[in-house]
Amino acid sequence: MNKKVKNLKYFMVILACIAIFGTVLPNALDPNESLAGKISITTFGTIGACLLFSIMYFIVKKAILRGGK
Repeated sequence: MNKKVKNLKYFMVILACIAIFGTVLPNALDPNESLAGKISITTFGTIGACLLFSIMYFIVKKAILRGGK
């Protein structure tokens, strides 16, 4: 694997963890939120963050690999 792509992969994983722990977790631990709201926030927030960062990863990876030729 290209070194730039490998670094990008690690960077995207770190950003996804920050997004999940920084936005989803505090909203899920809110004591004023109902259980259904907590489940909804946790489920869709985690899935959304993972989808967003995986799509960004593949787009930027293609740009890096195409620019290297």
